Amino acid sequence: MIQARIQTKGKQIGVLRPIVKRDSVGSRKQTFHARPGVRGYVASRSVTEGFDGNRQRAIETVTVYVKGGSDIRIQDRLKIEGRTFEVTGKRTPGLRTEADRLFYHIIDAQSNEDVG
Repeated sequence: MIQARIQTKGKQIGVLRPIVKRDSVGSRKQTFHARPGVRGYVASRSVTEGFDGNRQRAIETVTVYVKGGSDIRIQDRLKIEGRTFEVTGKRTPGLRTEADRLFYHIIDAQSNEDVG
């Protein structure tokens, strides 16, 4: 059922991977490099609000299902509908492997960009 949702209702999701480069004076600087995108089904979205000192913050959290074997790592960022999300978790339900036709991953990610 999850595989069918990914195929029929899934969206193209961009994957950004961190790389470290040296600038002109030799300091290390982290940037993000675009990787091949994946198709994923955004299963749930939620927004929580809180305070960070005197500033109000809204954090959007998404749960995305992707095909098993997709190249997504915990330190990556995802681009979903123009918004950038930090990957906070990657799970594979059960003890499924690539040999299982129901092999998929559950990706948790969050963004603190302006939530509207």
